[in-house]
Amino acid sequence: MQVKNAIRLMLFALGFLSIGTQIYLVREFLNVFNGNELIFGIVLAFWMLLTGTGAFIGRFSHRLQSQTGFVIILAIIAGVLPVLMLTGLSLVKFLMDPLGSMASLWTIIVAASVLQVPFCLISGFLFSFLSVMNRDRGLAGAYAWESLGSMASGALINLVFLWVFSSFLSLLILTGCYFIFLLIFIWFVKGRALFYFGICVTAAVFASFYWINPGSVSEEMLYRDQHVISNMGTPYGQVVITQNQEQFNFYENGLLLFSSGNEISNEENVHYAMVQHVQPWHVLLISGGYSGTLEEILKYDPVLIDYVEMNPALIRIASGFTKQLNHAAIQVHETDARKFIRKTTSSYDVVLVNLPAPSTLQLNRFYTVEFLHWMKQKMNPGGIIAYSLPTGSDYISDVASQMNTTLYQTLKQRFNHVLVIPATRNYFLASDSALNIDIPGLIDTRGIATVYVNRYYLDIRQLRERSMNLTSNMNFNIRPGSTNAWPGSTNSRQVLPSLRGSEILTGWINRDFYPVALFYQHVWWLGYFSFNPLAIMIVFLVILLIILGSLNANSAGLFTGGFTLASSEIILIFALQVIYGYVFQAIGVVIMVYMIGLAAGAGFGRVNFHRKHTISYFLLQISLAVYSVVLPWLIIWLSGAFFNDIIVQVTLAFFAFVGAFIVGMEYRVSSVMTKLSPGKTVANNYAADLFGSAMGALVVTVLLLPLAGIIYTGILLAGLNIISAVILIMRHRETVSL
Repeated sequence: MQVKNAIRLMLFALGFLSIGTQIYLVREFLNVFNGNELIFGIVLAFWMLLTGTGAFIGRFSHRLQSQTGFVIILAIIAGVLPVLMLTGLSLVKFLMDPLGSMASLWTIIVAASVLQVPFCLISGFLFSFLSVMNRDRGLAGAYAWESLGSMASGALINLVFLWVFSSFLSLLILTGCYFIFLLIFIWFVKGRALFYFGICVTAAVFASFYWINPGSVSEEMLYRDQHVISNMGTPYGQVVITQNQEQFNFYENGLLLFSSGNEISNEENVHYAMVQHVQPWHVLLISGGYSGTLEEILKYDPVLIDYVEMNPALIRIASGFTKQLNHAAIQVHETDARKFIRKTTSSYDVVLVNLPAPSTLQLNRFYTVEFLHWMKQKMNPGGIIAYSLPTGSDYISDVASQMNTTLYQTLKQRFNHVLVIPATRNYFLASDSALNIDIPGLIDTRGIATVYVNRYYLDIRQLRERSMNLTSNMNFNIRPGSTNAWPGSTNSRQVLPSLRGSEILTGWINRDFYPVALFYQHVWWLGYFSFNPLAIMIVFLVILLIILGSLNANSAGLFTGGFTLASSEIILIFALQVIYGYVFQAIGVVIMVYMIGLAAGAGFGRVNFHRKHTISYFLLQISLAVYSVVLPWLIIWLSGAFFNDIIVQVTLAFFAFVGAFIVGMEYRVSSVMTKLSPGKTVANNYAADLFGSAMGALVVTVLLLPLAGIIYTGILLAGLNIISAVILIMRHRETVSL
């Protein structure tokens, strides 16, 4: 009995370490590679694909049941790898990308694949091996124990570690707990000799980590030639402030938000919009105040400046390094900007959205027609809102043109006039009142003291000509109820449904749950490295179709279930990002809830499915189809309603649990349906689940969500489950009594 309990404890430990490693690895990927959600999908896809491969290899683990010592060595190696993987991310970027350059796609692929190969293959293989050893509770019991470990790790991380410890220290503690579980397993399975060896190895590992200090090594590689004066994890991301001589640089998830002392950027961010208004007394600034923007706004003698930082923690961190907030007119608000706008009673003459381009879901939510809807309600008549996007000078690529057109047409949905000012960036001004391109003349008339934004810096004739050229390429009519060609197509008439009301809008309009601007940013980013955005999909599709072809009907159903569950996980993270503006902390919470559901479903009450297992499996797949359709509509309804945050979060958590519970039950039913040996059953089922999850994480992140939106994504997922259910019935109809 002690050996059986030790096996269960080791399964628990494997899930405990695996999910803890996955949470911190994803967070570190977002930090090192600029927080792009495309990266999130790539990392999870490789993780699941490689772990599934390890589990598939484990179908031969029955031959090693007498070689427990070898498997224990693998388990020890697995415990050493997580901290090395986190440090390896910084090393890969250090070696492959020049200092200050954007991380290339190949760098990310190398990091996501090569760095994860050892740990994922070993953990997948160990699960298959331990599942076969855990014969008394069945194969689903092993799945439940592993999921319980994942749940415990997720709870510990989200309730304690994220608030107290750094990523590296947290992972060291998780690794320490794993080694304790492993030593207990060794004691009962192999005896004292190997147990003492395990203690020596554990001590040597932690002594090495203490001496090397991998967290400091990683920081030095990421921020070379800069003095890091603050490095702090927040619910919105990892905030790092560095100093280079007299300049302060503010990073969030590795993305440079702004730097102090950039006078050209500060003046352009402010004066193009501010000079348009006769009396800009009430101003709203969204992010970037520490760069010097606030000082430029104060030149207009405003009565009130509401400064809202997208990451509230950034205000508290940065205030210790700058004294720009002491003016009586400046009111600092430590809250999410969208939440602030919906609750504030103030109204504004000028709104400055001083954010980077919508390269992430977190940023995209400030570039949508829904955001403009709420923002316009808090603007005075004749109020002005300003954005900016990177420019390619006089030449703009097709993708950049589509990005600019998307923002232009989105602004046109809510404002009568949109003016594009080409400068160091393309500045977009929108208002219901007329806008004036003669920036130098307005500056002279107002008597505003500037260094760059004036008649010596700007040539009005060139400015007007370039603005007209840009606008002519973007200015076509899109109105509610109309149809228009999809961007980049020639004669298609694909349209997207509005999420509010009955209006129909084309893909040029950027919406909360149809983030086409984010899609164009992804395409631009991939195109920057001469990489076809479909290349990743094709490679994964070929590999996974080959593997899927080798699966039986039961495992194919788990492939579909894994695809659906990973997709719903991405959709849920997407929803949290849109509604609340942060995913950095939510990643661990979402994973934890899904693990609870999987454990509950896989271990559900020892239900006897033997007599009508095919019908039960069929009904579970139909249930997933219904779930896939209901979840997106629920998210949209919750995002538009004025519910308490706790109600929204509990509701979403419940639905996450339901989806995972169904898939967990699928795993249990599939385990009792198969006639294969235990080793092959575990390998096939677990691998199929993870292969499907890998495909779902990548396809939904890269293509379905940006192009189809969550409604059509849900419909496609439902169709996939219905097809899988029909195939199941067709292959087993001789055993089904209808």
